[in-house]
Amino acid sequence: MNSEIEYENFIKKHPKGLFQHSSKWAKVKSAWKFEAVMLKDENGEIKGSASVLIRSIPVIKNSLMYCCRGFVCDENDFDTFDKLFNALLELGKEYKAYCIKIDPEIVIQNETYKKHLIEKGFIELNPGCMDFENVQPRFVYCFDYNGMNEDELMLTFKPDYRNRIRKAPKKGVEVKICTKEALDDFVRIMHETGERDGFSTRPKEYFEKILDEMTDDARLYMAYYEGKAIAGTIAIKWGQNVMKYQYGASSNAHRNVYPNYALQWAMMKWGMECGCKVYDFGGISGDCQNPDNPHYGLWRFKHGFGGYMKEFVGEFDYVINKPVYKLYNIATKVLEKIR
Repeated sequence: MNSEIEYENFIKKHPKGLFQHSSKWAKVKSAWKFEAVMLKDENGEIKGSASVLIRSIPVIKNSLMYCCRGFVCDENDFDTFDKLFNALLELGKEYKAYCIKIDPEIVIQNETYKKHLIEKGFIELNPGCMDFENVQPRFVYCFDYNGMNEDELMLTFKPDYRNRIRKAPKKGVEVKICTKEALDDFVRIMHETGERDGFSTRPKEYFEKILDEMTDDARLYMAYYEGKAIAGTIAIKWGQNVMKYQYGASSNAHRNVYPNYALQWAMMKWGMECGCKVYDFGGISGDCQNPDNPHYGLWRFKHGFGGYMKEFVGEFDYVINKPVYKLYNIATKVLEKIR
């Protein structure tokens, strides 16, 4: 079997496998080079893997290795962790890596895992962070499907959310699964959302890559009202593990017809059809339940669908070349001030 196919099959079936570990997602992140290492048992079966995105830093000619969302193996199998980590260190020599960055999807309650990272020499970044200081969110909101059917799932939502989901089509909202031809509308609405909520947005080409490279694992949903696109989302699933609400955009107009509720329901039903275990609403602030927090509205919207907040152990750097690491961090801070 082709090693890439073998690798993809493993991460799709393993409980810790995520789309961020996939070579398909690496093609979306084409500015980075993708590498993966695998550890096999005595029977030739894969028992663990680690993938990294590698970016060469101009001028200094050293590379950053980013292990997005950690290793794919049992989270308490530290022997496998160590062997995968050692393989990455060897890979780092080839790419002149100055740092290995990791942000595992391991919940904060697993204190042994965090302790092991620190004992290996990893440095925690932004300890105690409550917002979006890290590359990936430290806090996410999600719910477990628990084998529920549509009616049972709907009962976990707040009553007014159930009403809005049912009212949306009655008010004339139509949700469609769309092709790349709808991306002009999606990007236009995303730009409107970014201006309203104060964040920078991606170009159309980026979303085209997601739909092209993730193939059947990604969907573009658009909500239409009176023939006009008024909201859209991109969802990504991975095996039977997670249905991820990855990107969302909504117009300032026609919010009274509840397009965002209809879109969430469409994505949730897709996750149910695929047998996914978890629906992931994406990142939130750790302090989002505070009404004074600027992200309070985001938490309130997601919380109405039931579910819970999950906190991960955080983001860590393993420094290989200290002078380069220090120089890069200084340069990054200078650039941030200039911007």
